[in-house]
Amino acid sequence: MSEGPPEGPSPPAGPVSPPLSTRQRDFLLLNIFVQIQHGYRERAGVLAEALHHLGDRGPDVLLARAVLHFLGGRWQPTLSCLDELDRIAPTERFGFYRLTERQRMRRYLRSRCLFELNDTTRARDALESYLRHGASAEDEGDGEGH
Repeated sequence: MSEGPPEGPSPPAGPVSPPLSTRQRDFLLLNIFVQIQHGYRERAGVLAEALHHLGDRGPDVLLARAVLHFLGGRWQPTLSCLDELDRIAPTERFGFYRLTERQRMRRYLRSRCLFELNDTTRARDALESYLRHGASAEDEGDGEGH
């Protein structure tokens, strides 16, 4: 048995159009969210992995994959997705001290995974970073009443 990828049709010559339009991609991302909300993690996982295999390495797909790995208790794959996500969409920005909900969630996922993997030093650092930033930008609203 060969170890390489299966033989298939050769790729077409010339420029290749993306496999999905923006609208189709957004629909699949929404479908992943709805599937997770209804407890169909396996279905959501299939869609997220399909987008990934189609070459979508965007932050939304990476975050969806990280959440699905996390919900399945797969700590190391969750951290791998978060590391890749940090490379393409870092949470740290100079002069911006309030995190978005997504950024806070990423920090929570990282700290929980590190604790589950018994990496207590890094887990404490991640948790401290998560807690240090307090409320997210969305939690603060428009500043009225503060």
